[in-house]
Amino acid sequence: MSARPRGAPSADLAVLHPDSWTIHFWEAAKDHRLTSAHCDNCGAFRMPPTPFCPKCLSQETSWPTLSGDGTVYSFTIIRHAVIPQLAESVPYVLAMVDLDDAPGARVFTNIVECDPETVFVGQPVRVVWDDTSDEVTIPRFTPR
Repeated sequence: MSARPRGAPSADLAVLHPDSWTIHFWEAAKDHRLTSAHCDNCGAFRMPPTPFCPKCLSQETSWPTLSGDGTVYSFTIIRHAVIPQLAESVPYVLAMVDLDDAPGARVFTNIVECDPETVFVGQPVRVVWDDTSDEVTIPRFTPR
């Protein structure tokens, strides 16, 4: 496992229950590859992945590897631990990031390795990998 990124919430909460629509994302993350569901019929990206493309209703889906670059669309700074497992993590940034090479796909994530007060909408970010266990790797983002 790699070192925990500064500003990442507790690994105690990183228990995943992937389903048939999300397993490709989480398996790619374990290999440190960022991906998004891509409709092979109309070309639309979608995140989170869904059984049907919201634009054309096709189920033809592929999972291309993305660059890992994105832009902060929205964020909030969490300053209060609502559960005890987060007490050591506050403050941390919860953000929605637009994926640069997957138009229309956004991921909820954390912005790490920076002072939370320096995060801003429109900020260019890049994926970093948080190997929370042998089974779980979480993509987080850091300013580029």
